[in-house]
Amino acid sequence: MASQLRLQLIEGFWTRASRRLACDNRIFTRSLSNRQKTFDADALVNYDLRNADNFLPIKGYDSVFLRDSCSCPRCVDVSTSQKTFETASIPTTIKGEAVPFENGSVKVSWSHDINGFDNHSSIFTQKFQSENRDIKARAAASYNLLRRRPWDRQLFTDSNKTFDYYDYLKSDRILHSALEHLQLFGIIFLNSVPFDPNAVTSIANRIGPLRNSLYGQTWDVRPDKFAKNVAYTSGHLGFHQDLLYMADPPGFQILHCMAESKQGGESLFTDAFQAEKQMDFHHASAATTLREYLVTYEYRNNGHWYQQSRPTFERIHGYDIDDHENARPGLCVNWSPPFQGHFQNIPRGLRKYLEAAKIFKSIVESDDNVFETKMSSGTCVIFDNRRILHARRSFSGGADRWLRGAYLDTDAFRSKLRTLNEEIGPISTKLDLNRLNIPTLGTKNDLTLEVE
Repeated sequence: MASQLRLQLIEGFWTRASRRLACDNRIFTRSLSNRQKTFDADALVNYDLRNADNFLPIKGYDSVFLRDSCSCPRCVDVSTSQKTFETASIPTTIKGEAVPFENGSVKVSWSHDINGFDNHSSIFTQKFQSENRDIKARAAASYNLLRRRPWDRQLFTDSNKTFDYYDYLKSDRILHSALEHLQLFGIIFLNSVPFDPNAVTSIANRIGPLRNSLYGQTWDVRPDKFAKNVAYTSGHLGFHQDLLYMADPPGFQILHCMAESKQGGESLFTDAFQAEKQMDFHHASAATTLREYLVTYEYRNNGHWYQQSRPTFERIHGYDIDDHENARPGLCVNWSPPFQGHFQNIPRGLRKYLEAAKIFKSIVESDDNVFETKMSSGTCVIFDNRRILHARRSFSGGADRWLRGAYLDTDAFRSKLRTLNEEIGPISTKLDLNRLNIPTLGTKNDLTLEVE
């Protein structure tokens, strides 16, 4: 079966190459005797390094892609790790000669190269070829395939992890485990956090720089007689996410409990990814509405006026991977009723949105999907602000309840997780790229490798 598939791939390659020759008379010469190939700007080249004597072309790399990917010291500054040339400077007439190199690498010598790059060659290692053989491999190599596990109350109760504050600060392996769990479930807890207003800063800086906002780099959640935000009252606060009225809402929120309330004040969390999953399965039309209809969020108070419109279900960069190796473009959810402004697109579609929003609300507030806990002094929660909805029950006891808060950007979180993955190795179950079902991005002219 494997040999038959291999033969089909080879035959398919030469069929495509022949068609290209017939239509534009471009030259694609093959010389096995001296183990090299010449290819023009559009010709595709790659070699089966498992059988280098035969040089069987099995997949295609565009020469522009290869030239642009060169990481030699002439092309990538050793100190800054930044490119020294622009992609737009690569000539469309660029040509290269490829020969085998050390340890299975391929060396490409360029002609008609960028001005100033005379006598230039590039080395492409086996690792490079493995990581760039198709869109799945590239996404995995850059850690843009993110395992997500939507949860209901029972699954989260069984899977919840609490990490020690001091271990989290001192051990990279503990931090790595915490961030992997945070990526998977969208929420983690720390305990033994000292009674220190600066502890929330230490927790955040372990991952990345604090995200500043109109509330400052850190802030206090406690009752205020002249509150400018519903969170700064003792009343019930429904499920929501923070700062959706900004163009780039913070990716993560950190809340350190300095003092708990005497009565009430329980924290509630629900996974909006689970709600989206259930809607997709049981209410597909309503889910589509929430992907399309724009909701306006607004903060207009105390000398500020922020406003943004966004769909409830929004696609973002990267891929989310489920436990069955199914991939889809990354998801974030936008839901913050207390901070909604006037709809900008009334009356078109508003009734359909209302029906869909009612379904979503009933799912996220279902007892089966809500995790409830009363945070005590010394406890801290970190959660994904673009996934996890949080709420609070009303409480009594005046100013007793006190939380210290901070935000982090998603970029800071992913940067730290990528770095730890590279240094320590991913903790979560290794992806099976052969089983992985991933959608193709871009158009037919996209210069990614074809997935055979």
